[in-house]
Amino acid sequence: MRSALSSTVRWVLLYLLALGVVIGGWGGICALLVWVRGRPVLPTPGETFTAAWENLPVLAQAFGTSALRFLIALVVSFLLGLPLGLAIGFERRLDTFLSPLIYILYPMPPVALLLFLYLAFGLGEVVRLVVVVIALFFQVVVAAQGAAKYITPSHVAAVRSAGATRLQLYRHVVLPATLPNVLTAARVSVGLGITMLYIAETKLGVLLGPEAGLGRLIEYYTFRGDISLAGVVGLALLGLLFYALLELLERSLCRWKFVGAQRGR
Repeated sequence: MRSALSSTVRWVLLYLLALGVVIGGWGGICALLVWVRGRPVLPTPGETFTAAWENLPVLAQAFGTSALRFLIALVVSFLLGLPLGLAIGFERRLDTFLSPLIYILYPMPPVALLLFLYLAFGLGEVVRLVVVVIALFFQVVVAAQGAAKYITPSHVAAVRSAGATRLQLYRHVVLPATLPNVLTAARVSVGLGITMLYIAETKLGVLLGPEAGLGRLIEYYTFRGDISLAGVVGLALLGLLFYALLELLERSLCRWKFVGAQRGR
């Protein structure tokens, strides 16, 4: 218990230190640009945080809208992508027939499909969710497929020899063996998901107000650099929030992975 608490405190302190480095670097870049260009180019941290405080209600509403939108997209991606990826990776016949299809569709950027998604779903909330879901879905599918494809055969044989059903095999072997890799891939893909969220909220929300998401807020206040940059900081914090949540989820669901790592230290 004490070691877990100390680990959490250390984790928080490291992130606070990193935040201090980022803010210090940000201020240094602002000063350098003033020296090079002879005029302010980038809002300083103080100006940005002041603007964020003065516009806190709309900023908080935009943050909440984006957070809920990303959460829904992430959950849908897992619910659809995890079972499909596990099945493709573990079942040889599915792997043979569906893997080429996955590898063809995976590199296709959802941004290139915006026109067709708009025609299919309109400009409502659904299309903004679909854009983010597509990006995250393939990340989950490919990660789950790759992990399930290389499960140790002896583990599968041992469970089968005990009379396990197909469902029990997935529950007790396939899912535990692949979940750490899938969650790690999900954490890595948070950056891509946030990027797609920004694009969806700007390109597909031009008629909405700044409270319709952080991406829309950034575009809405294009000529107020301090508020717009506050929205960018909000997107960064949103990405950090989901990165941390996925790491906590991984530590909760895959405890054996971290117990071994701690003993090794």
